Amino acid sequence: MDRIIEQDCLEYIEKIDLSPLRNKTVYITGANGLIGTYVIYMLHLANVTKEAGINIVGVSKSPPGSHLKDIFSDRYTFHAVDLNNPDCDCFHVKADYIIHGATYAQPKKFIQNYLDTIHLNTTVTERLLKKAKDDGATLLYLSSSEVYGDPDEEHIPTREDFPGLCSPVDIRAIYAESKRMGETLCFAYRNFEAVDAKIARISMTYGPGIGLKDERVLAHFLRQALFDKKIVMLDDGSKVRTFCYIADCVLMLLYIMLYGKDFVYNVGGKDSISIRTLAEEICLLTGSTLSDEIANKESLKDVKVSPKLVKLDITKVLTEFPLPPFKPFREGLSRTIEWNMAANGLHGF
Repeated sequence: MDRIIEQDCLEYIEKIDLSPLRNKTVYITGANGLIGTYVIYMLHLANVTKEAGINIVGVSKSPPGSHLKDIFSDRYTFHAVDLNNPDCDCFHVKADYIIHGATYAQPKKFIQNYLDTIHLNTTVTERLLKKAKDDGATLLYLSSSEVYGDPDEEHIPTREDFPGLCSPVDIRAIYAESKRMGETLCFAYRNFEAVDAKIARISMTYGPGIGLKDERVLAHFLRQALFDKKIVMLDDGSKVRTFCYIADCVLMLLYIMLYGKDFVYNVGGKDSISIRTLAEEICLLTGSTLSDEIANKESLKDVKVSPKLVKLDITKVLTEFPLPPFKPFREGLSRTIEWNMAANGLHGF
């Protein structure tokens, strides 16, 4: 097992009572993703260290990644299937809890896989909601802060009751609008089909497991810092993002799934920093330099400009659940860098 991710998961399973999952089956789509990997690790380590008795079913389009392929247990199974294939045969596994995280979230990937992205967020969501109804299962739909679009200043931090300012006819709508439709399906099945469906709107999760091939800003900076020893930004870095450490994110998701009384929850962090400050922090931790020049990336021309400020109001999760203090950003960033160095065979600077 991965040492750094294992350390995180061993720490965080002490922060939640997982006993309601004893002899239950948790079915996780997007199992190879950052969130899916941490969910599976936490549940598996709860089985190993606490004899929690949780059955774990991982589902992903690709075979288990390096983080998951070395887990061996009679309570853990993995299905490498395409959920968009109507003949997919993994829906027959009876589940008590379903976490639907399979999607393409990176702009470059959801543009390249536009129809797959739309159907994962809609058609597959409905199939899983039908499964939840048949199985009597709870379904947790992993949505996104993208459903809020670009809120006006009066609605930042953004609460769960903000309806969103989104266009259905721009490039980001491939992801954002299909996520919104997925939420509508959850609403319909919760209110008219008596399915225990819950929604988590997740924002800017980071941590060990974010590889250097990821196209988003943090991995882009890490790639430059670790290999070029210099970060060149794409703009002035004035946009502000609120980052949430992956273990904190997954802990909130498990609390929502097991103990959430409401329907929709924001899931995010507290550490709001500018993109330039992010670059400066990475330079500080890696001994790299921040260039004064700004790169011209033609490949990003067709991606609609992202919001200037993204910050979710997470009052609901903080008041409803007994969450511990979040991991400080610099510590989380340091662990992310350490993980990537180990994964790429890098040793110091």
